Amino acid sequence: MHLSLEDFCELVKGLEKTNAEKALALLWYHDRKQPDLAMSAGQLTRLLGDHHIGTANSTALAGAIRRTRLASERTAGFSLKPGSRKLIRDWLPSHLEGVQPVMDHASGFLPEAVWRSNRGYVEAVCRELNGCFRAAFYNSAAVMLRRLLETLIIEAYEHLGRENEIRDAGGNYFMLVDLVERACGEKGHAGLNLGRDAKAALKEARQIGNWAAHARRFIAHASDLTKLQSGARLVVQELIQIAGIGR
Repeated sequence: MHLSLEDFCELVKGLEKTNAEKALALLWYHDRKQPDLAMSAGQLTRLLGDHHIGTANSTALAGAIRRTRLASERTAGFSLKPGSRKLIRDWLPSHLEGVQPVMDHASGFLPEAVWRSNRGYVEAVCRELNGCFRAAFYNSAAVMLRRLLETLIIEAYEHLGRENEIRDAGGNYFMLVDLVERACGEKGHAGLNLGRDAKAALKEARQIGNWAAHARRFIAHASDLTKLQSGARLVVQELIQIAGIGR
């Protein structure tokens, strides 16, 4: 995010929101940089005071944040619930420097319903994928799809307690070509029990993503992505379910 904390605080100061909502906006700012970050009521109270946004008692602020039902509370403090990010983004001006523009993700490359209420870093990649696709940056969209699939395969193996199947002797995860081979159950590997169509889509998306990332003369076009769209949705849904990270 290019917008400095100081500039963002000036923006928040002008919002017609309660102290708790302004505190959540500050949490949203930091969550954009570090998804699923937790901040204590004391930290948020200090931010409100230090930047002259509002004055609050940390105990009272904590209670008010709980009542919004927009954040989860854990030992380290409050973190945004998955569905809260879009709601808080809608409080802010539609065009902010260094902040992703408001867009209808329901009609993106991957509909929001597929990945909503997921882990913060998965949602962040999906938002960027949709944004690149909408803005016609097709090479970037293909690379983001590649990254998403790589992440979800690893998440699936970790959830199943089988991550050693996708690590090398040094403990590092394999490259995507080897991850896909194992996920599809090829060359004697156990696989992830993906459906036939999901396996085909995974291989095709990997190929386009690899070309977009590494082939010097390859330029992705809209048709390269649109022909992948249905299959990509299928394989992403299956991997999210296998990884146990969906709703």
